[in-house]
Amino acid sequence: MGLPLVLAAVGTAVSISSANRQKKASAEAARVAKEVGELESRQFINEMFLGRAQAISRGNQRLAEMQQAENQNIAKFSAMGRDDRSVDAFLRRNRELAGADLQAIERESELQSAKRITEASVAKKYGENKAAGIRAMGSANYMSNMSNILTSAPVMTAAQGVSDFMSFKATST
Repeated sequence: MGLPLVLAAVGTAVSISSANRQKKASAEAARVAKEVGELESRQFINEMFLGRAQAISRGNQRLAEMQQAENQNIAKFSAMGRDDRSVDAFLRRNRELAGADLQAIERESELQSAKRITEASVAKKYGENKAAGIRAMGSANYMSNMSNILTSAPVMTAAQGVSDFMSFKATST
């Protein structure tokens, strides 16, 4: 008589404990999803700074190449005894080409930076939204589990157990 009530109580306690563990697991999964989004976001920002540093390095390298080429050209023209307007025009045109190259490097760097910033923002927002979805699903599952536990709890068994206990107590006195 008391055994079904005890078994029902133990079953209900186990079900509640299981529902609580599932809710904690959902909360942990949400925390991890948000953290992953933040880490991915930071990685994109790091890549942005790396790209900027590489662009500066490419720009400096292009300037050094231009200066070296200009020095060699000046030396060759001097050795040939040429120092006229065509030499000046030639050197000026080489500087213009180098300047255009530097502008192209800068534009590419800006585009890559904008891309990385967008990727970082999307990664962070995705992580936040995924975490929110996991939390919402966890809460919904928890409420559903608790509802199922409450509706399937053997209320009649408990009432029957109390009734049986009262009957037993009345007959034993």
